[in-house]
Amino acid sequence: MLNLHLKRLEIQGFKSFAEKTEIDFKDGITAIVGPNGSGKSNISDGIRWVLGEQSIKTLRGSKMEDVIFAGTDKRKPLGFAEVTIVMDNEDGKIPLEYAEVSITRRMFRSGESEYYINKNSCRLKDIRELFMDTGVGKDGYSIIGQGRVDEILSTKSEDRRNIFEEAAGIVKYKSRKEEAEKRLDKTEENLIRINDIVSELENQIGPLEVQSNTAKKYLDLANRLKELEVNLFIREIDKLKGYISNIDIQKANLDEQISINNNEKGKIEGKYNTLKAQIEEMDKSIENLQSAKYNKQSSIDKKENEIVLYDQKEKFILKEKERLELDLKKYEEIRSGLILEKEKINDSCGDINHELILLKEKLDEQNVILQEIINDITFNEKDIEKKKDDIIQNYNLMTDKRSKINNLLVFSDNIISRIKQVQKEINELEKNKKENLTVIDTILLGEASKDEELKRFSKYQRDLQIDEGNIKEKLEKLSIEVDNLKETLHGKISNFNLLSNMEKEYEGFYKSVKSVLLECKKNLILNKGVMGVVAELMKVDEKYEKAIGVALGSNLQNIVTKTEEDAKKIIEYLRENKLGRVTFLPMTSIKGKKLNINLIKKNDAGYIGIASELVSYDKVYEKIFDYLLGRTIVVENIDYGVAIAKKYNYSFKIVTLDGDVLNPGGSITGGSLPINSANILNRKNKINDLNKEIVKLKEEQKILEAKFLQYKNELDCTIQKISSNNSNIQNVNIEMIKLENERTKLSENNKKIEEDKNKFGEEILKLNKEIEEINEKKHNFEAELNDLEKGSNFSQENINTLIKTFEEKKENKDKMLGQITNLKIEITSHENRINANTEKIEAIDIQIQDILKNIEKAKIEFNTNLSELDGIKRLKKKILADKNIIVQSLTESTKKLEELKEVKNKFMDNFYHEQGKLKEINQKIYELEKNLNGLDVKYERNNVQIENYTDRLLNDYDLTYEEAVKLKKEIENNMKVQSEIRDLKEAIKNLGTVNLGAIEEFKRIKERLSFIKNQREDLLSAKSDLNEVIKDMEQKMEEKFMQNFQEIRANFNIVFSELFGGGKADIYLLDEENVLTSGIEIIAQPPGKKLQSLSLLSGGEKSLTAVALLFAVLKTKPTPFCILDEIDAALDDVNINKYTTYLKRFADNTQFIIITHRKNTMEIADILYGVTMEEEGISKLVSVKLTDKWTEKAS
Repeated sequence: MLNLHLKRLEIQGFKSFAEKTEIDFKDGITAIVGPNGSGKSNISDGIRWVLGEQSIKTLRGSKMEDVIFAGTDKRKPLGFAEVTIVMDNEDGKIPLEYAEVSITRRMFRSGESEYYINKNSCRLKDIRELFMDTGVGKDGYSIIGQGRVDEILSTKSEDRRNIFEEAAGIVKYKSRKEEAEKRLDKTEENLIRINDIVSELENQIGPLEVQSNTAKKYLDLANRLKELEVNLFIREIDKLKGYISNIDIQKANLDEQISINNNEKGKIEGKYNTLKAQIEEMDKSIENLQSAKYNKQSSIDKKENEIVLYDQKEKFILKEKERLELDLKKYEEIRSGLILEKEKINDSCGDINHELILLKEKLDEQNVILQEIINDITFNEKDIEKKKDDIIQNYNLMTDKRSKINNLLVFSDNIISRIKQVQKEINELEKNKKENLTVIDTILLGEASKDEELKRFSKYQRDLQIDEGNIKEKLEKLSIEVDNLKETLHGKISNFNLLSNMEKEYEGFYKSVKSVLLECKKNLILNKGVMGVVAELMKVDEKYEKAIGVALGSNLQNIVTKTEEDAKKIIEYLRENKLGRVTFLPMTSIKGKKLNINLIKKNDAGYIGIASELVSYDKVYEKIFDYLLGRTIVVENIDYGVAIAKKYNYSFKIVTLDGDVLNPGGSITGGSLPINSANILNRKNKINDLNKEIVKLKEEQKILEAKFLQYKNELDCTIQKISSNNSNIQNVNIEMIKLENERTKLSENNKKIEEDKNKFGEEILKLNKEIEEINEKKHNFEAELNDLEKGSNFSQENINTLIKTFEEKKENKDKMLGQITNLKIEITSHENRINANTEKIEAIDIQIQDILKNIEKAKIEFNTNLSELDGIKRLKKKILADKNIIVQSLTESTKKLEELKEVKNKFMDNFYHEQGKLKEINQKIYELEKNLNGLDVKYERNNVQIENYTDRLLNDYDLTYEEAVKLKKEIENNMKVQSEIRDLKEAIKNLGTVNLGAIEEFKRIKERLSFIKNQREDLLSAKSDLNEVIKDMEQKMEEKFMQNFQEIRANFNIVFSELFGGGKADIYLLDEENVLTSGIEIIAQPPGKKLQSLSLLSGGEKSLTAVALLFAVLKTKPTPFCILDEIDAALDDVNINKYTTYLKRFADNTQFIIITHRKNTMEIADILYGVTMEEEGISKLVSVKLTDKWTEKAS
């Protein structure tokens, strides 16, 4: 009993096996046979498929669903394919606690695939690991088909490695090494990402520490400044409110005057509009009359045109009348001419008939004379025949003698011809000899030419190998370039992920803001009503980013809510959890007020726009952004900013593109801005830029990979050319051997030619002797012939006289026949003339009928024209009457139109008078509104100043006016306070930009950096461990591979020598320095030949060498079972016997399943399965157990 042998194969719906089929396999050799196309190779495909084959090309299909039975004309396609193999596991070689192990693969037409081990669902990976390093498996050497043999015979020595690795038992190590390398790659990717994070955090921590210290100092200064400025702002706001009250009184007076004038204006407009409507009505009446006048004039013109048209038509009809009268006259003349012609033809027919009768009488007389001459000739002919019979006998004797003489002459001529032919053949042989010598010279030249061709192919081979090296070098460079690009891409992706994570975690926001936003994500109740932070609700163009960031300042981190209640709820949460303070912007209470655009001239030098108009946001947040940015102007630079601020008396906030600020009241903030990677506006742009760069780099990666594939294809093409050139070199070698063989053959032919020449010389001597004997016999026959000729001369003279008389009578007969023939021709001619005249008469009758029809038609047309002419005259009379009526109506319309124009002119005078009064009242109202607008400007200016102070309270100190009043203190010395404010602002200005969140941010970043550095150390340690594991596995793989390789090498030489009956063979590594990646070269020396590469062997020698290598592998590491699919196809009978004899040696240790067509191979089988197609397209199985001589039908 063999270990791990194949016990049973169950196949259903797989390819041509539509029905469930079970094949039992016993120990020893099982052969599967059948005609081409019967489906026997589908059995090996089924075993390969169930063991995990994923390449549909290997399974001889175009797509994976091709393995499912596709149906026939009589059967429907099946929905799934299922194959199960059952293996013996009594010795526990498979690490499962079962005596039998069944592996099942099932695939549905939808593409779903299932794997089972003993009916328990599993993964493909589990099946592969189960058989790893056993030789069993889709890549092992337990299934050997023509494709596997082709791998061994391939010019690519790398293709042969799979079998050697499986036999060496390193596939498991190789698989584990690949997994370790994948983990190593993942570890390195994580290191790159962590290094990027560490680098980013280290870049942040330094500036944050400085910012933290600055922020603490800033808080002390800002609190004092707040106390002083808030009181100054309240004082100025109260003063401006007094100015606004006075303006309101003046505006009320002007509104009253404008109202009075508007009432007066309404009365004038009423009268003006009435006159205007009446004039418009008159215009419509005038237009209608003019339109009617135009229509009547058009009708008159149309009537006149109709009269002209009827006049022309009348003239045309009169001309037609004249033409028809002429046509009738012409038709009558033609008819008369035809009748005369018909009468002439009838007269001519009578004369011809008379002549025909006379000719027929003459023909009858000539026929009587001819019959008499024929009777006389018949009598003379019989007399001549009688006399001829008398001399025929004499002639027969003479003929006999002549025949014998002729035979002798012919025989003599044949001998002479033979002598000539022999002589010709001798000459031909001489010519052939010369030609052979010429061909030998040509062959020698051909051999020299082939030698040159061989050198040329060899040179081409070297050039191709150089090209191969160059392409490989390009591939290597491109590979480095791809790797560098991937490294850059990994860096960008890591940076992108870092910034995305920072964005997601709200890094850079104040701790209080961050806490609220993160809690809102978790707490849906708290999140209800929260619209988002200001920075996330808008988009800013990159060029305005700095200006908008400075303009908003800490307002960037304000949180927008739907209502005040939503804001109160979150403030309560902040207070309870002691998370600090946050500014909220409820959408229901914020009343944003934008600067009046009329106050600012857009064409002011350097003016860009109002800040709220330079950012994009959802319309629902319009009041929020008007509140935050609606009273801030963005300009190009500080120079333009100062000019605009002076022009408008420092009444609103101005920000430059560089981030400098001109505050209401005249203070200026500016200088350098710190580089802060955590800037929440800049971060969004950076994430977008990184995303674009990543997309671009991925595109570049695709291009480089396409280029890499192109070079790879070029390399494959070059390798193919090298292989093709190898074949050319082999072909030239074969042709040189053929030329050499031909030259030897021609030399042997020349020797044979000399022998044939000698034989032909002897034959000529014998033939000359025979000619002398023939001449003697000929002389005797000629003497006897002379005697017979003398007796026959008299009889011949009498016959000649009779024949002469006979010929004269026969000549008379021929003359008579000629005369009769001429008469018959003349008779036929007369009959033809009669027939022709009859046809002419019939044609004339038809012409006369046509003319009569034309005459009738012309008369009808003439009468029609007369009646049409009467109709035209009546119509002309009616049109003239209509025209006169329309002319009279036109005159009346013209008179009405003139009267209406005079009335309209009177109304126009009144209209112009009212229009003048309306202009006067409009001018008066304009002057009053102009004064009112002046007051509005003053009102707005004061309001703007109040808003500026209010905004400063909100922006700088986060206080409303009502809250600020509570902090109000009396200012005793205004100048002293102003001086102290300047000093405080100078001190704050010297601090530069201050990040108040830096204190908490610095603490958090420091803790995070420490944690990530610890993670990096862990990863570095893991990387080192993985490298050690990979190195150990490579060392074990090399040792195990070399140990088994040397054993296979020794076995290969022994097996080769036994199969070939001598010779030697070897395998060696092309690169001994790289044992695990080196290609494996095969060289062989069949008996009596030189040691050469596998590619130079014949087809049969190659196949037998491949078989020898497979046997060497099996000898080194036997596989439990081996399936051989037609690997004996290229072997001849002698080699088949060697192959089968050797195969039986392994049958004790390995179970063989052979698919074959060869009888010799079938003979060694213990069990024979036949695959047939009783039903077209459906494979069936028949088995014969040859050892016990019994047959059975397979289930």
